[in-house]
Amino acid sequence: MKNFRILYLEDSPHDAELAGYILKNAGIDFTLKLVDTQDEYQHALEEYRPDIILADHSLFHFNSSEALKIFKSTGLKIPFILVTGTVSEEFAVDILKEGADDYLLKNNLARLPNAILNSLEKYRLDRERQEYLNNIIANEALMKEAEQLALFGSWEADIITGEFKWSDEIFRIYGYEPGEIKPGQDIVLHHIHPEDRTFYQQALFSIMKQQDTYASEIRIIDRNGQNKFVSFKIVVKRNKSGQLARLLGFVQDITQKKELEKELAEQALRQQRLITEVTIQAQEKERNELGKELHDNINQVLATVKIFLNMSLNNPLKSEEFTNRGIHNINYAIEEIRKLSKTLVAPSLGEIGLIEALKDLVHEQNFDINLKAQLVAENRGEKDIDKNMELMLYRIAQEQLNNIRKYAKASNAIIALRIEAERLFFSIADDGVGFNPHLKARGIGLKNISSRIDFYEGKMDIISSPGMGCRLELSIPL
Repeated sequence: MKNFRILYLEDSPHDAELAGYILKNAGIDFTLKLVDTQDEYQHALEEYRPDIILADHSLFHFNSSEALKIFKSTGLKIPFILVTGTVSEEFAVDILKEGADDYLLKNNLARLPNAILNSLEKYRLDRERQEYLNNIIANEALMKEAEQLALFGSWEADIITGEFKWSDEIFRIYGYEPGEIKPGQDIVLHHIHPEDRTFYQQALFSIMKQQDTYASEIRIIDRNGQNKFVSFKIVVKRNKSGQLARLLGFVQDITQKKELEKELAEQALRQQRLITEVTIQAQEKERNELGKELHDNINQVLATVKIFLNMSLNNPLKSEEFTNRGIHNINYAIEEIRKLSKTLVAPSLGEIGLIEALKDLVHEQNFDINLKAQLVAENRGEKDIDKNMELMLYRIAQEQLNNIRKYAKASNAIIALRIEAERLFFSIADDGVGFNPHLKARGIGLKNISSRIDFYEGKMDIISSPGMGCRLELSIPL
């Protein structure tokens, strides 16, 4: 049993000692503080923090009625028991009305242990009841707040009485303040979009006849004329005989979700259109470059071959010389067509891997005396790169080297590849003329690279300034 702190207002040490003796014999574990003046009493209420108060009625310049008033002003929730000599029945009734929990006469102290234990138990039960009520109130407040944040409401319909109950958020979903109107099925049907009303009525009829639950989405028009999307679920409750007794409903305003889904779909469509546009532009660019290469280079070489062949036929003495020149030019044309084809046809990286393919690309580039390329790559983690990504990175390297040859006026280019913490880092840098990336619009080549990177949810950065070269940095999650 808990040790109880008893504050005893008594000016007779003999009476206090007798009361303590009776409590000990009853097996009550307690600590007793004896006071007999108003000042001591008030100080003890603040500092001693008793579990129960015992008070004699008549003290020197002080009595139990005044002690009870002082006690009530503190707001303490503990028992106050009057333990006194003979008092009138009228006085006893009055002090109980004023707030005392019990009273007993000093000639009947044998009842004191039960009076104390009963009073303490009553207060314990009162505290638990109040805590329970406070928890219910707090949970209801929390539930209301949660419903409002989630735009989620609930309702209940008693089929026998026809009574409807709505949570506060149901009112708000339909555009009303809580309690502003009387809940009912007619209000619900009034706010359902005309095109969805028949569907909702058929669904309601179906679940009442043969289903236990039903969930779907409908459109509503709230009190202010605003169109909303709501998801709803209806749960059927039947009695022991299987007859319909209650309907429970749950409604959530999903308008924002629908608008976001629509916006994301439109964004995805715009992104797809951009990718398609960039792809088409890239294809047109490749066709133009192919046509230009065929017309300006290979076509001229073949035209020269034709001239040499005609000269060989018309000048037998120099036939061998002209024929050899024609063969030389044909070989040159074949090599140019091979190079051109290699830039157009996707390389097979299945056996050699990305790094070996990039080495071949750098090797071929270094035949050009005007631009020397270098590869810095780590083999670690290369196996984590899928084949489509390998081809994409190879194409990006081709595209950027082509950009550097045409526009950068660079002498050197460095391709770097590394993998760290499940992320791939790929960069191509040159020492050319550079440009201001904030002022100069991206050409089709960089747009094409950007669209490829977006597909893999990667990031692309262009670091450049006039006279300081250009660095293209890519970061892609694996």
